[in-house]
Amino acid sequence: MMGKGFVSVACLCVWALAGNVLAQQVVDGVVTWSQRVELGMLVSGIVSQVHVRPGQRVGKGDTLVELDDRGFGSQVQRWLAEHRHAKGLVAEAEREDERAAELYDRTVLSDFERNQAMIALDGARARLALASARLVDARLDLERSRIRAPFDGVVLHVSAVPGQTVNSELQVQPLVALADSNLAVSAEVDAASAARLTPGQIVRLIVRGERFDGRVTHVGLEPLPTNDGRLRYALQVDVDPGQAPGLRVGETVSVEFE
Repeated sequence: MMGKGFVSVACLCVWALAGNVLAQQVVDGVVTWSQRVELGMLVSGIVSQVHVRPGQRVGKGDTLVELDDRGFGSQVQRWLAEHRHAKGLVAEAEREDERAAELYDRTVLSDFERNQAMIALDGARARLALASARLVDARLDLERSRIRAPFDGVVLHVSAVPGQTVNSELQVQPLVALADSNLAVSAEVDAASAARLTPGQIVRLIVRGERFDGRVTHVGLEPLPTNDGRLRYALQVDVDPGQAPGLRVGETVSVEFE
């Protein structure tokens, strides 16, 4: 998507070929990352380790930043112990319920005593369910005390330092900016051009006098906000890095299509 205020420049050139008119349109676009994310912690704590630096390449699942996880780990152990204890209580309550049912069938046990055994079993099961839920929450918090790369990419920015306090109670604080290794060209086109372009279509890209192919990955369905009231739609074209070595984010690229 193009940022607000981006102005596209388009020129329409027409050639007559064998009596037919071929319209070749060129719009200016800007090189962007194909995918870029800012990552933060979903839990609060103290940063213990920062494993990456700007410019470093990482793989999907690599740990980027860690909080001190001792408190999170202790909560997991606490609710794991509670879960085991609750399972034992359920097993004992089930045995007592079976014994009460047998005595009740033999008219040895009163209705009140039979109901008490059933209530005790329900209580034990509820306690087990609560412990199970708390254990899941504790394990999730432990997992969330680490930022992991969601995809293969390159680290753009790191704002985390060891000893830093992270408070995620009100707002998640971005600690690492990550982009994949692929580049894209973002541009804006008018309604007629948007109708002719389709995802997967090959277009020509021109930068520094060099021409190479790009593949359309997105054509906007809704118009972008503009100051002149003219309809403009977002266009994104993926760039094969092997065809455009040295291409950098922020450069202007011309997109040529029929």
